[in-house]
Amino acid sequence: MEPELDGRGSAILVVEENRFLCEMICAWLHGAGYLARGVQSEQETASALERGGFDLVLLDLDLPRDQAVSLVSVVRSKLAGVALVLLTGAVRHDELLQAVAEDAACVAMDKPYSFFALGLVIKAALARAREERQLPCGCGG
Repeated sequence: MEPELDGRGSAILVVEENRFLCEMICAWLHGAGYLARGVQSEQETASALERGGFDLVLLDLDLPRDQAVSLVSVVRSKLAGVALVLLTGAVRHDELLQAVAEDAACVAMDKPYSFFALGLVIKAALARAREERQLPCGCGG
């Protein structure tokens, strides 16, 4: 596939509080042909979002529901039209998706996950966000 069709070369912000896991995900993304930047704190996340330039945000959510929904809202307000992949436990998957139900460029993935599955979800999320940006009405369908 050509890079513009499969998403390789896309810039991904990895928000993961565990530094080791964040570095591991970023290294894997680099190896898969993506540009990746990892952040561990809310302050680093806010700073990265202000600078922008991301095609996708990979957001690990091990937060209480209200904080998680709030963080998703902040990401969405700063990066409208950018793909968002939420990594969360199966228990929280449905409630978080309900909170962002109107957001076609947002998808949740249960932990634990394999890098193969994560790669498929990232490609699909990037493609969906690209399609959303190309719709003339911006209505998602």
